[in-house]
Amino acid sequence: MNQRLIVIAATMAVLLLGASLASARNPHCAGGIQYVVQGLKDKDAGNADDYAREMNKAVDQLTQCSTEDPADLEAVGYLGQALAELDSCGPSGAAFQKAIEGLTAKGDKKKLDVVVTNRDHYWSGAYNDGIGKITAAQQVYPDFTKAPTDDEKPLKAEAAKNYDLAIRSLTRAKLLKPTSAVTIRNLGTAYALQGRFAEAETVLKNGMTEAAGDKDVAGLTDALKTVQANAANQLLDAKDYPKAIAYYSDMIKAQPDNADAYTGLGSALFNNAQTKQDAARRADFKSAGDAYAKAFALKPASTDLGFNAALAYQYAGELALSEAQWRAVLKQTPDDPEALSALGSTLADMQKFDEAVTVLCRAVNLKPDNKTYFRQLGAVYSKAGNNGKSTEMLMVYMGMNTGKEAADVAAATKGAKGAAATTLTSLGAPEKVLDWESDGRKLQTWVYLAKKQATTFDVAGGMTLVQKSDWSNCASAGTKK
Repeated sequence: MNQRLIVIAATMAVLLLGASLASARNPHCAGGIQYVVQGLKDKDAGNADDYAREMNKAVDQLTQCSTEDPADLEAVGYLGQALAELDSCGPSGAAFQKAIEGLTAKGDKKKLDVVVTNRDHYWSGAYNDGIGKITAAQQVYPDFTKAPTDDEKPLKAEAAKNYDLAIRSLTRAKLLKPTSAVTIRNLGTAYALQGRFAEAETVLKNGMTEAAGDKDVAGLTDALKTVQANAANQLLDAKDYPKAIAYYSDMIKAQPDNADAYTGLGSALFNNAQTKQDAARRADFKSAGDAYAKAFALKPASTDLGFNAALAYQYAGELALSEAQWRAVLKQTPDDPEALSALGSTLADMQKFDEAVTVLCRAVNLKPDNKTYFRQLGAVYSKAGNNGKSTEMLMVYMGMNTGKEAADVAAATKGAKGAAATTLTSLGAPEKVLDWESDGRKLQTWVYLAKKQATTFDVAGGMTLVQKSDWSNCASAGTKK
């Protein structure tokens, strides 16, 4: 159930400066904006010291401006820009958001576009750097949760370094644009790919509230499901079944229609049952059956879930529930001989011998080269008291189980004598010839798969007929009650 989260690339925005200085503007606002403009010019010219000094002065001036004239939203946008230049992403994101919300409310689209563009420039730089670091980590060591060999240890260390850098960059991007679902999703990705599922889960859960207005917020729900499934799988792999049970149970409370969560819960309970005894063991198997059955109801095409449910119920001693699940599986795949075999076994345990014979006969006819189905059918006939039919089926089983198949059927049947000659005349050549022994007696069984018959002869006795087996009408042969 290990799934990779989707990494979505962003495009780099272009920094734009579109504000003009108003003559009546608060001097701290006007001065701060001038410092930003001059600082960016010095940055482009390579004057690093002047650039740093001017950006710090811009922050001081514009912070005072925001207190004295909070209505100057353009200046607040410049404050966000200056803070971003100094890599103070949290305060920068808050300033940008305040300016964007205010200018949106005022309907000042021109200034709003400038602030949004500037904010997205810094955001995309941090975001794309984070995505690049995730990609680099995956290229170096694709499955980070796998234990490395000695040769791989340096590669894993390099991947870890890249993931840490990715988290740092994506955290900066999130601070700059806290309502961005795609940023939150990929920050969760960076944690999850390292197996840090608890941190990934926290990021994604909080993100559902933080990015509630983003058109891509639904992607966080999908990412959370994947993270939780991987976290639970980690607990299963570690054989910490009680914690896995608790984890899946919490998932189901939040996602009552999550079939994968019910499947995981069923697996955790099934494995946990095997560590217990008696009533506690049966109780866990019963709960596992309930979980698998719910998953199967949600995903009826996944018949493996029905198999698991039926088996869990069987181990719990809940035969009626097991029967219902086998029948549900067969409703989806009526020609599944394994399901028919399992249902037949369950019906026999419930002493529903007539139904068991009908079901097992169908399994035999669907797959007559499977010796197990003949053994099962023979055993049910025996339990039902129909010893004649039991012997017929068990004779075929024993021939298939211990017999050596002739490589050349024509050569094996050539010159047939006695009853074998009569059989060859009436039925033709068999598909299989099996030579075997029972209590020192040499026997030969001819199997007619297409005709749904078999004949067993006593080799030393001149190929006299020992047993004729017929499964073409076994379902209607009747059992003795």
